[in-house]
Amino acid sequence: MSSVSDIAALDAKQQNYALLGFWLGGLVYGAYCILYGKAVKIALETRRVHSTPSARVFPIATLLIFILTTLYMGLNASRILYAFSPQWTEDSGGQLPIYHLRDYTSSKSFTTMKLMGIIIWLGDALAIYRCFVIWDMNWLAVLLPIALLVLSIVNSTVIDVAYKHPGALPSQDVQALIGIVFPVNIAQSCLTTGLIVFRIWRQYCVSRAAGLHVHGRGIGLFTIMRIIVESAMIFTVQQIILCILCYLGSPTQYVFNEILVPSIGCIFALISIRVYGVKEELTTEVQLSHIYSGLSVRPDKIAEKVHSNSQSGGKTHRRAASEGLVFSRSGDSPSDHGWHTAESMGREKGQNLDVEKGPAKSELVQDSGGAAKDSSKILM
Repeated sequence: MSSVSDIAALDAKQQNYALLGFWLGGLVYGAYCILYGKAVKIALETRRVHSTPSARVFPIATLLIFILTTLYMGLNASRILYAFSPQWTEDSGGQLPIYHLRDYTSSKSFTTMKLMGIIIWLGDALAIYRCFVIWDMNWLAVLLPIALLVLSIVNSTVIDVAYKHPGALPSQDVQALIGIVFPVNIAQSCLTTGLIVFRIWRQYCVSRAAGLHVHGRGIGLFTIMRIIVESAMIFTVQQIILCILCYLGSPTQYVFNEILVPSIGCIFALISIRVYGVKEELTTEVQLSHIYSGLSVRPDKIAEKVHSNSQSGGKTHRRAASEGLVFSRSGDSPSDHGWHTAESMGREKGQNLDVEKGPAKSELVQDSGGAAKDSSKILM
């Protein structure tokens, strides 16, 4: 049985962590605004005149997440300001601010709780949709992630109702439902990310087995997997930490709970920015590699090098498809013979391919001799 002093000490500790989480959440939200602004700038610079419906889903969804996150941060700031204001002290009869922050029967607190759930569901749905199109609109591939998402929505909705109307459900049932929130979210996030990575990895194996070669430099498949996994781990690690802290009953959970919502939007913005940054670096390297400086190379040496390359069949200019298959903007090879992509992700040859549109299922037709003329591309 906890004494009054122990309860007061715990309340004070939770209040301090809640205030710390609010300020850290504000910093993360500020970073999110910068990242989202940069992602929008990139999207406007790289947009196409005739985009596919699937390519339009992501800008709309990320915009909706940004709007809801902004609304959530505004309402949450209003709650904090009221909780630490003299008005709350007067209205509550001298209670600590933490009592207002833990009270979800008020409309403002209940709205923030619902907004958090909706933002998490949107992020999960967007990740599942990306997995869906990468798997060539195969519903079987995303059936289990969708089932976990539906379970999460139903479970969280019941919990929200229980918080809004205390006594509507037995407390032990509410605690049992709360206990499965984080495991379900973690399982769904890991499964969706794993399916995306597996699809890309399988394409990597198919490309190597086919012996596909490409000219120039591109972003390798492992680079794609690294970007996706690292970005997705931001949310997953937070969920794991929250799960542990929740089971331990640690007040530190207030800190991670406050930074969870703005970090969701950061994930999608970071993927776009990192992919664009790598593509820009590779484009610059390819352009610089074609610049000839007459001051550093003698013409007779160039002639010797050209003659040597012609004898070796230009093999020094070939790279394995596994090193630079996707995210590359390599054009047609200058050689007369090459590998040609007969089918690329179910689309016409030469058409750029988006991460949102799925990975390559290339059937490769080899011309005699050949370097890579057209490889499957996944563009963010």
